[in-house]
Amino acid sequence: MSQSPGFVVSLAEMEQFYRGSKAGQIIELMNKTNDIMDDVPWMEANQTDGHLTRIRTSLPAVHWRRLYQGTPPSKSQWSQVKEGCGILEAVMELDVEELRLYGERDRSFRMSEGVAFAEAMRQKVASTLFYGDSNINPDEFNGLAMRYPSSNSGNVLNAGGSDAGGCTSIWLVAWGAHTVHGIYPKGSTGGLSHQDLHSYMAQDPEGRKYQVVGDKYNWRCGLAVRDWRAIVRIANVPVAALGKRKGESGFIDLQRLTIEARNRMPQHLRQKAIWYANADVLTALELQNSDSGNVQLLYGEYFDARAVPVLHGRPVRQCDAILGTEDAV
Repeated sequence: MSQSPGFVVSLAEMEQFYRGSKAGQIIELMNKTNDIMDDVPWMEANQTDGHLTRIRTSLPAVHWRRLYQGTPPSKSQWSQVKEGCGILEAVMELDVEELRLYGERDRSFRMSEGVAFAEAMRQKVASTLFYGDSNINPDEFNGLAMRYPSSNSGNVLNAGGSDAGGCTSIWLVAWGAHTVHGIYPKGSTGGLSHQDLHSYMAQDPEGRKYQVVGDKYNWRCGLAVRDWRAIVRIANVPVAALGKRKGESGFIDLQRLTIEARNRMPQHLRQKAIWYANADVLTALELQNSDSGNVQLLYGEYFDARAVPVLHGRPVRQCDAILGTEDAV
């Protein structure tokens, strides 16, 4: 797939390119079952083990000038950041005798098992996008929570929850080539790839051999955050209080929190941002919407689907990879 530097594509666009190949079929299955994976734009990294990028940290100094007086030179400041990639892999082995039991349906059975592997990998990547931590597991890439780890961090709002293992987060993300996007290693294929290992001999725990057919699933990916302003996290949302209504003690005012979150993001970024929350938060948003003067939740058409919740002009996507058992930060 020939690309120019900085070219980003979605998994849906990759599937169009690889249509007819097994990799394309797997990506298509993933698109049907996961929303956030369809939202993330993917870009080929500039290195085989990650992506090296520069982030501007300060603007150059500018001066009011007088006639016959010079202007001192200046320059902006920037820092270099390397974003890592991880390799997610799984191998499926099926006993050939089990396949023979299905006769002409063995191909469908094998594909159905492949769907399960694709779903497991989809869930793992989605979870890592939020909670990946290379300090704990050096083989995975760093997720969003690792980059916005504290209520004192920039662009993190504190919803007030303090119970260990009883909080969740709401995320506002403005995807883009110059803000935040997925990456895959230089020279590799983006998305989930599949390799038919054909038939070979395996062995059981006691060393006895038997014939299997194998499939290998591989996904090389990472996450690059180039502009920290393009992400806002509402952290410490107490799950136990989400069912409370306006006027009750401990009520969580999602209207106020989401307005503050939206306004922390620059105008040119918030116009293309997407909200991400789990089912508990979505339910609370809809319930609070029935309270007069509270959350302004509407329904519009996004992502080729009808009746998508829209909060403050931006779509809300359900993402169950966002846990309801987070510790307070």
